[in-house]
Amino acid sequence: MKSAGGRRADIRMNHKEIERWYRLRNLKRASQFLVVAAVVCMACGYVASRLLVSEAPDPITSPGPAAGGIRIDNFSYSSPGANPWELQAATAFVSDSLDKVELKGPKVVYQGGAGGKIFLTAKSGNLDRKSRNVSAQGDVSIEYDNFLFSTGDIDYSDEKLLAETTSPVSLESGDLRLTGKGLKVSVEREEVIVEQDVKARLFNVKWVEPNERLPM
Repeated sequence: MKSAGGRRADIRMNHKEIERWYRLRNLKRASQFLVVAAVVCMACGYVASRLLVSEAPDPITSPGPAAGGIRIDNFSYSSPGANPWELQAATAFVSDSLDKVELKGPKVVYQGGAGGKIFLTAKSGNLDRKSRNVSAQGDVSIEYDNFLFSTGDIDYSDEKLLAETTSPVSLESGDLRLTGKGLKVSVEREEVIVEQDVKARLFNVKWVEPNERLPM
């Protein structure tokens, strides 16, 4: 009886050990599953964050409207009048009122009063469609005949047919280098004036006889 009872006790103990072993194995599997799930979630989160960053617009190269508006790529505008001009831009945002336009990479061609053309380019700018005024900022270049003027910003008044700035300006034309401050460009007269602090250098200038013109 003792030996039989002893065997039954051993059997009961073995069952408890088996149940304990199953519980430990299940806990181990569950912990492994949780670790794998956590790693997968982290990987998915990293991929999603990279996709969102790659799809987000560049705040420097992608201009945005001041308040709402419509984006137009390859924007163009023509101004009527006695001295018409053409404007193109890589990207433009037109306000809801359709009057204000923000420009990226504007290029303007003005028709001078004497038949010449004045070319203006810049990094950014603004167009007022009511007044037909244009402002340009960033690496502004104005090309007329064989003269290339550079400045930081400029404003064009369609009423005055005049583009002007108070910023520093430089000029390059053949063997002439000139710097100054303030610039006025008359579209009607095709006249360019550097207003202040003018300094100029000439290269490869030959001597001439008295009362003769310099070879420029």
